[in-house]
Amino acid sequence: MNIENILRIGDVSDNGQVTIVDEDRLCYLVKSESRGSVGLRTISKALLGEYVHYFTENPDSNANTARDVLCGKTAIDKFEYGYTSTLTIMAKMVIEHSARRVDYVTDKDKTKINLQQIFYGAPGTGKSHKIKDDADVKAADEKNLVFRTTFHPDSDYSTFVGAYKPTTTKRAVRNVAGDIVKDTNKEDVYEDCITYSFIPQAFLQAYVAAWNNPDDKVFLVIEEINRGNCAQIFGDLFQLLDRDDEGASEYPIMADKDIAKYLNGNDEEELPVLTNKDGIKDGKLRLPKNLYIWATMNTSDQSLFPIDSAFKRRWDWVYMPIADAKKNYVIEIDNDQYDWWSFLEAINAIIESTTHSEDKKLGYFFAKAKNGKITVETFVSKVIFYLWNDVFKDNETNHKAFKDSDGELLAFRKFFHHDGTVDTNMVIKFLQDLEVYPFETSDDGTATISDTTPNTKRQRDKSRYRVNGTDNLNKAQMTREAFRLYIEAHPDADAQTIAQAWNGLGLKDYVRHLVETEAEYNARTKDSTDSNKRATEFELSNGEKIYLSTQFGIGNIGKFMDAVNNAGWNIRIENQD
Repeated sequence: MNIENILRIGDVSDNGQVTIVDEDRLCYLVKSESRGSVGLRTISKALLGEYVHYFTENPDSNANTARDVLCGKTAIDKFEYGYTSTLTIMAKMVIEHSARRVDYVTDKDKTKINLQQIFYGAPGTGKSHKIKDDADVKAADEKNLVFRTTFHPDSDYSTFVGAYKPTTTKRAVRNVAGDIVKDTNKEDVYEDCITYSFIPQAFLQAYVAAWNNPDDKVFLVIEEINRGNCAQIFGDLFQLLDRDDEGASEYPIMADKDIAKYLNGNDEEELPVLTNKDGIKDGKLRLPKNLYIWATMNTSDQSLFPIDSAFKRRWDWVYMPIADAKKNYVIEIDNDQYDWWSFLEAINAIIESTTHSEDKKLGYFFAKAKNGKITVETFVSKVIFYLWNDVFKDNETNHKAFKDSDGELLAFRKFFHHDGTVDTNMVIKFLQDLEVYPFETSDDGTATISDTTPNTKRQRDKSRYRVNGTDNLNKAQMTREAFRLYIEAHPDADAQTIAQAWNGLGLKDYVRHLVETEAEYNARTKDSTDSNKRATEFELSNGEKIYLSTQFGIGNIGKFMDAVNNAGWNIRIENQD
């Protein structure tokens, strides 16, 4: 679980023993009260992350057990585990708070949208897409009232607000007497010259548009807000972020001469760009209630420029979790397709167990898919490169997927041939070591997971199975026959009851969407561009439809057989080979 922005300054534990006093990029400063004594303690965020991870997995454990289990397992000084009681309380605060703060409108009027909010999460979780797809942003975009900028380490006040810049203009040539020079046709002669003009940037462009269009929502969108030094970029504009109940700035600031001159018109002949003079009333700047400032923050880049607590308090925070976007993206290698979400689940589990953090995990939109397909070149150059260069460069893992055939650490260069082309066999081995297998078309035309194994020629699996005496069934036929027998034995059961029974087999980590009701199936597939819906439809005696997954292969078929055989349903599956 990502702990950033879950605990905030002023938060108090339910028992009143821990209060968050301050924080920076690495630590929390907390006030701890116990047995009549009060003290200030500095708590490492990395250490707190360990405790959060531990108590998420072991909610009924206690402080002393947590210390005994965790102490000495990492490079963190063993002395810090002496604060185990405080760490335990804070870990439970994080777990409880995270449930309440996933949605930024949990305790607010859901008819309103927040003026200032930061969408944050791991790379590829759809932060920018979330903003772009917002109905109000779309409506504003159609009126050219959305202004975008991206922060980076060289961003500053001038690139965000505006500054004087040289421009080339035409100027009449004059002689020493000051008269305009004429050509042979008695036309004025002009020459190019360099002048300096005030050039507004994203903030001022949005500011002017908001004041000049008071009945419209105007959006200033800041991408990668933590890649720039926010204190340097916002400068005194920081004070404008305090909004009153109506949404306008509570504390106006004086506009500097350059900005005031630009807003009022640079000279007597030039019309002011700001037609609504309330935007520069008394020479002061104030944000109008229709100006929305939304930003994205990639938590894996937090080390670039930490955002101080005073700045954080002026924003609402929207956590973007890693989730299956249900687009049915696939990784395409040679003539095979591998399920993208299955890969993400496998690799993110390794990332979490290695780093104990969500920050380095991959979101669904980490790699760009064209027509639902991620090419092997994109997969290697973007995904594999990220894993080797950013995730596991300083966090070594012993997982077999990251080892070569000699058991040595697999080097990134080994994913390429000498001519620079991708070595697809190496990519296939990597995926199969993660137990991610390609889809193949079964005998009846439905999609199943191919039973290929590392370093062998790929071929169709010809295993045959028996279900309650019905012989010579392939995998797809076997799973359907077992499901059919269950439905036949429970004629009065509705789709919801059947789905609950089958999904209670404990196979969710091995088979995606094992059994779905019609509503669940339609919700998953309605926006899919993939013609292969990866499920077989059954009709119940009451007319309801129910769907059984077709995603079975060498990595999960044994789990399926064991679960069904041990369910007490009088269904017996045997391998005939």
